[in-house]
Amino acid sequence: MLTTTTPQALIDDIKALTDEDGYGRGDNTQLCTWINAELTAAWAWITRCNRDIITKATSQFTMTSATISMTAAAPALGLSDFLYPRGVDALVSTDTWKPIRKWTFVTRNQIYGICYRFIGDTLYIYPTDQYSTYPLRVWYVHSAPAVSSAALATAFTLPIGLDEYIKQGCAAKLRIRLDDRADEHRQLQAECKQNLQILLRTGKGDQGIIADVSEDGSTF
Repeated sequence: MLTTTTPQALIDDIKALTDEDGYGRGDNTQLCTWINAELTAAWAWITRCNRDIITKATSQFTMTSATISMTAAAPALGLSDFLYPRGVDALVSTDTWKPIRKWTFVTRNQIYGICYRFIGDTLYIYPTDQYSTYPLRVWYVHSAPAVSSAALATAFTLPIGLDEYIKQGCAAKLRIRLDDRADEHRQLQAECKQNLQILLRTGKGDQGIIADVSEDGSTF
């Protein structure tokens, strides 16, 4: 359910939709700003429709203390696209990953196996002396891609149909810059959003593959 595009491809289509014809009121820098704004807005409802499609896992890592930041630089993970966590897996044997139990307040003084907790973008492992027992990986929802006029040929992936949503939204803004009516583009963008939301909600597949990382689903 993903498609690949580039900022330049989006910009070319936006200009074609509006017959911009070199008026100069929609330079690449401005169009990239609008594309990023449309991406950010779309990501908010994509996470509600089907966050599995924008969920990914980190590479395997071993903690050197009981806490580790997802976004800080080395020796932390330094993720630039971390939005929020979904769950944590432990490598218990060769090629065998199992989900770790999530820490909850009611279990704070109980005898328990290894568990995890997130505060902001920082992962905590409990008991603290168990932080290096297993190699780990973190499942997380990644943030929207960001485009730049300095990297117009850089490819990125989007849910199928989101590219058209972005084009129509940016075309509407460009129409206003050209002192033209934007109603048609706004209507088409609304239709794109509705169709994409239906596609995302009906194409979730087996949620258990990723979503079974809660306390009830853990094996520790």
